[in-house]
Amino acid sequence: MSTVSRFTLLCAIAMAGCTVGPNYQKPDLSSALPAHYPETGSGTTQPRPTAGTGHWWEAFHDPAMDQLVETALQRNLDLASADASIRQARAQFQIIDSANQPQLNADGRVGRDQFSKNSENFANIPFPHPLTTFTEYRVGLDASWELDLFGRNRRSAEAAKARIGSAEFQRQGVELSIAAEVVRNVIDYRAWHERTRNAESMITDSQQLLDLTVLQQKAGLLSDSDVIDATTALHQSQGNLAPLRSAEEAALLAITVLTDQTRDQVAAIIGTREQIPSVPEMPVAVGLPSDLLLHRPDIQSAERELAAATADIGVAVADQYPQLNLLADGGLDTITPGKFTQLASRYWNLGPQISVPLLSGGRLAAQVSGREAARDAALAQYRRSVLSAFADTETALIRFEQEKQRLDQLRQASLSQRQQLKLAEQRNQLGDTNMINVLQARQLAEQINDTRLASEQALAGDLTLLYKSLGGGMAQK
Repeated sequence: MSTVSRFTLLCAIAMAGCTVGPNYQKPDLSSALPAHYPETGSGTTQPRPTAGTGHWWEAFHDPAMDQLVETALQRNLDLASADASIRQARAQFQIIDSANQPQLNADGRVGRDQFSKNSENFANIPFPHPLTTFTEYRVGLDASWELDLFGRNRRSAEAAKARIGSAEFQRQGVELSIAAEVVRNVIDYRAWHERTRNAESMITDSQQLLDLTVLQQKAGLLSDSDVIDATTALHQSQGNLAPLRSAEEAALLAITVLTDQTRDQVAAIIGTREQIPSVPEMPVAVGLPSDLLLHRPDIQSAERELAAATADIGVAVADQYPQLNLLADGGLDTITPGKFTQLASRYWNLGPQISVPLLSGGRLAAQVSGREAARDAALAQYRRSVLSAFADTETALIRFEQEKQRLDQLRQASLSQRQQLKLAEQRNQLGDTNMINVLQARQLAEQINDTRLASEQALAGDLTLLYKSLGGGMAQK
């Protein structure tokens, strides 16, 4: 059989080769989730809107927040690290995939050689004084091609490609977390800023109340106990101010880390707006629990890791089968420079090489068992990711709904107290009550207002958590 015929036969064998190991099928875990979220009733809610761009944070209608989120998504260092991981995974796939292609190398050599006259090389040479020192001139090519008969390389490439997908979904998860952190810190900054202003008003009113109490105590209209109560209220109001200012500054500094900007740059963007970002009337349609399988990056990443672990089993199984390589090399080799290009200086070699594993001490079988165990662990992690995602979303829904109800009640309480304050001010103008009663009513209104502001802060934060638990509605890349 000619060389060409042998080559054609080997290629045909390679192309007809099988791929050992289990073929991956994505598990259907939708049955592991309930038909709908208990907080949403029948579960016939609309699909979650993505607003075209998937910028879920735009629901808060805060331009500074939008700008800071976009800046963070461009400059955050965690995202830079995630991008590097994706590039690394793609490079690894390219390395593995290249094994399916023929490999060709060139080499050349000029060297001075000295053989030992007493070595076995000259044991059977009948004539004396053989040439033992010479200069060798050599140039050549060598080629190799692994014929992937049992799919080892194909399974390796399959696993590497799945890990690219996992890295990409992990990047989306980082992106979602960063956006949520920026949103939460902007909300907190706005809230702490507004609550600080409210606390400063409380201090002013407490000081006025103390001054009036002291005057009336000196006039014999109030007791020392009343002065002590007013003094205590003032100190308490003053003590509440420092933590609020610290929290406001901490939120601002957290944004600087997320956006990789200086404090002054962030402060210039975020401005002095005191209003807490409002929660829209219909903030989000949560869809069905099964939608989490399509929108949560952590679930999708875990699924890709399961696919990679399944392909790894095929690699380990293929290691138990023979490996066939087609090898060839050729070139020019001489010790006489003038004869370098002559036909007599040519050399070549062509032929297949087969490697058959016979005894491995159980290593190959253990390798398959290890890969199967890794696949089972990846499956368990995938199931855990699905169940955790549902628990996160259900918790976020409950917290959001409960806080929304609480805020409605606090707003009613704040409105009632504001009405009570207005009546006290009117009665003071008519002379029916003194200024102390007005200040006391104002202090109570400010206390209720602080509780309301804290609830608005919590509600906006709960909505952020809900968006994050649903996958953010971010456009998949």
